[in-house]
Amino acid sequence: MEVTLTQLIQMAPELGSILRDDVRSGRLKAIRKRGVAGRPYVLSTEDLEASGRPEYRELAELAERTPASMTPRTKRMVSQAMPNMMHQGTELFDIMESQHMMLKDLVQVLTEEMRNRYDRLDRQNVQMQELSYKLGQAHQQIARLERMLAERSFGRVDEAN
Repeated sequence: MEVTLTQLIQMAPELGSILRDDVRSGRLKAIRKRGVAGRPYVLSTEDLEASGRPEYRELAELAERTPASMTPRTKRMVSQAMPNMMHQGTELFDIMESQHMMLKDLVQVLTEEMRNRYDRLDRQNVQMQELSYKLGQAHQQIARLERMLAERSFGRVDEAN
């Protein structure tokens, strides 16, 4: 059975420094595992029993008698947290999806509003051009009427003389 050095130290704190020294010096066979927090050394209970020290044999027996606490902490945390993480992941996905839909609706509304604004500006521009043309025609008509009026009034002045 595999046990981490941290778990062994928690079970027997008085043996902590001796265990660490023996692992570091190579007297106890240990494997460094990735993903194990703290002291990433994993030992087998068989190696502890074969070490020859009575304290280690007792520690190995204690470790084998309490298998629930000996499962590596990361495996326990992952197995306990997995359903919760899956639930949180689906909640996060639902939130992101609803935000995406809201953002998409907002962009559509803004696009429609901009399109309406440009259409309104185009219509106003056309109306301004039409009014400008009519104003020009009105000025021409006024100028023609003024000339006609001037010709008549000069014509009457000439007749009066």
